[in-house]
Amino acid sequence: MKGFTRLDLLFSLCGLNCGLCPMHLDGHCPGCGGGEGNQPCRIARCSLQHGKTEYCSRCQEFPCEKYEDIEAFDSFVTHQNQKKDLEKQQKI
Repeated sequence: MKGFTRLDLLFSLCGLNCGLCPMHLDGHCPGCGGGEGNQPCRIARCSLQHGKTEYCSRCQEFPCEKYEDIEAFDSFVTHQNQKKDLEKQQKI
């Protein structure tokens, strides 16, 4: 996405642990702000609208509607603790 870059590509904006994802490890996904891979990402667009927030947990609107029941239906390993990891990061 034009104008969107990030330094930490192992933990996504929305709380995915990219460092554990086989797509990232095999070089198929650059992660948020790492290149062409995030073009359709609505979270990246939201970050730009909120002053390039580095993580959703640092946004004043967190947790927004995106995080309602986010972990209830997704069994993919990097998605299982998405909200919990962001909440933990917020406390730290």
